[in-house]
Amino acid sequence: MAKNLRKFVNPRFLKTVDLSLLRRLFDRHSGQLQGVDLGLLDRDPDRARQALLDFFAGPEQNYPRGLVADLHRIAEVGTRTGMNMLLERARAMSIVLVPAQDAAAAEYRIDPKQLALRAFLDHPAVFNAASDLVALMRLTSPAEFAGLDEGVEPRLDEQTRKAFEQAAARLFEADLHGNYCRVGWYEDDDEIKVVVTHGTPITTVPVVEGGEERIISFTTTEQAVLSYSAPAGRLKVGGVSKARCADFAEAFAAIMLERPKFFAAPDAQNLYTLEPVEAAGFGFTFDHAFDPTIRRVQIVEAQTDRITIDPRSGEERRSWSLTMHDSSNALFRLGSEARRIVFAQDGYRLNHIVFRVQIEPVGERPARVTVKLKPPGSAMFKRERFEGQIMTLLRRNGLCREREPRNLAVAAQ
Repeated sequence: MAKNLRKFVNPRFLKTVDLSLLRRLFDRHSGQLQGVDLGLLDRDPDRARQALLDFFAGPEQNYPRGLVADLHRIAEVGTRTGMNMLLERARAMSIVLVPAQDAAAAEYRIDPKQLALRAFLDHPAVFNAASDLVALMRLTSPAEFAGLDEGVEPRLDEQTRKAFEQAAARLFEADLHGNYCRVGWYEDDDEIKVVVTHGTPITTVPVVEGGEERIISFTTTEQAVLSYSAPAGRLKVGGVSKARCADFAEAFAAIMLERPKFFAAPDAQNLYTLEPVEAAGFGFTFDHAFDPTIRRVQIVEAQTDRITIDPRSGEERRSWSLTMHDSSNALFRLGSEARRIVFAQDGYRLNHIVFRVQIEPVGERPARVTVKLKPPGSAMFKRERFEGQIMTLLRRNGLCREREPRNLAVAAQ
């Protein structure tokens, strides 16, 4: 069994989990189950827990594929962060995840794994939404696209959402990634966030309620994450191959914005620059005085390339690179150790920098955010917190390319 699953179904969990919940999970796959007597869960709890320990320590061929797929999904949400997402989405949907009699018990303590298991079985809509939010939080290095104009609002209705889901399914199926597709739509201030989960369905014992199967077991193969800001006309796409990011951007533009090629301008991904760093040289430092919660910004990695011109083709090529790591100031160290390098001369060019931002927000725990900036199109960092501050820091230091939207340019003329 995969390491993360062994960690999930560990002895502590199996000794405390509500056996009635686990029985319901196993019942979904009873036709393919081997090596464990489910009747023990009803007759003898102590022997049942030992049997479960032996089962998960035993041969993997005894694990039904559907059970493994379910456990993978539950494990992803069965964390402290996932628990917060479950509670947040349950409140938004006016759903009580933990029965009042359980929550009132003196010995009751919310366990993220058990809460995820309960939500998976009893409240799949809440579980799916929490799973999507966890996927959004994992987004660290999306492809970014600047649209032709700012202020273009998406058309969010049943027709366009269905059309986009079908287009996304076709893209995944073309790459042989199965034929199960689910799309979650979320609004976050001025951003529309979309999570497309695609995979291969697995036949299981159906759980029927109201004549419909409530839960489908599937093996996730891809999870595309899109985030669109209408005021800025910017789209982020992650979770899929770089080649597919542009396809998802075009599908979103054509269907949701009704503007084909909206993200296809030649400079749509020319978003970042290190020219201010090169101009300042190895003494460059970030100006963060405008934000009192940012206490320190340290450049901990810098890479420079030597660019030459191919005499036959006339194209640029990288002849060699030098990467410097230093926990205090890698850019300064690079200049000290490689004194011949002068940016914008003799073909020397800064390829990327990695910097750490220490943030101490008022009333919150301090945090450090590590950012890798690699022009022209990549700013890589965990975006669940402080994304706005990091982007402002980049803009205030001249590291974001300013683009004049087409609608403003036409108006100016």
